[in-house]
Amino acid sequence: MTDESRFAEKTTLHLRNLATKSDAIKTMYSFNPEFEDVPADTGRDLLNEKTNSPLFGTVRKFDGRLLVLLSYTCAANCRYCERQDRVGVGLDRVGRLRPDQIDDVITYIANDPSLYEIILSGGDPLMNPKGMEQVFDSMRELDHIKVLRIHTRFPMQSPQQVNLDLMRRLATAKPTVYLSLHIDHPDELTPEVKELIREFRAMGYILISQSVFLKGVNDDVETLHDMFLQLFQLGVRPYYIYHCQRIVTTERFEMDFEDEVRIMSELRERMSGLAFPQHVLDLPGARGKVVVPTNHWKWDRSVVHDFDELPLDTDSWKVIEEG
Repeated sequence: MTDESRFAEKTTLHLRNLATKSDAIKTMYSFNPEFEDVPADTGRDLLNEKTNSPLFGTVRKFDGRLLVLLSYTCAANCRYCERQDRVGVGLDRVGRLRPDQIDDVITYIANDPSLYEIILSGGDPLMNPKGMEQVFDSMRELDHIKVLRIHTRFPMQSPQQVNLDLMRRLATAKPTVYLSLHIDHPDELTPEVKELIREFRAMGYILISQSVFLKGVNDDVETLHDMFLQLFQLGVRPYYIYHCQRIVTTERFEMDFEDEVRIMSELRERMSGLAFPQHVLDLPGARGKVVVPTNHWKWDRSVVHDFDELPLDTDSWKVIEEG
């Protein structure tokens, strides 16, 4: 049984081997009792995902799009995970959506013609391969669904276990299928992972990547330049790099906002636009992934507004009370 009082440490053989050579990998996956020896807060709703869930296993915060959390478990637990209230504790015991629950999600999608994009996430959707196939097979029949997306970290955590036959079938479910790879450090781009990325390209996926700024892992220009350049050359379009979400157990990873902006400003001057991701804040307690300007603009960093004009203090990430 999973210890639901803490966000459990969980790794793979691939990561354990890699951690013997890479401090970055070790830091991202090793439980640190100095920062993490606190009870898990399973009642938290950091990004208002639970309050924007039309049915179990889904999140709907933006027009036209539905996020489907097919699995509440991952091959390995990143210590900076923003869904520590569900993944690794709490719903981790559920493991994944059951076929009947997925049928409910499919019915919901079929009955809403305003939806055009379905995003599979988790946890990690590759931990529920039958569920992915069930969703994608159903989407083939729905004309109003134009784009499918898979967000995964599994290929970086256990590349040898990726089901290539399944991935080939999923790639043909719609004319446009995106595969978003979560990667945070160039040490994750091992020869096995690079070969997988080439295979994904050959299958027809449009490849993008997402990353998180992490203190002590990728908090310098050269590390990110190396990673984004390698991804770009492999045919992966860097999409987002996030500010790390602040909760008690992730404070050691949260970078100074000014340092992030400085790094992104220098990268913008050095990199092709296609190799340069959007720096975004996924606003806690609000709605929207807000793009952060570089230092090429003069702007007030102290306040940010979400998509609903809600003002937040960027130091505390709390709503600014009027008056």
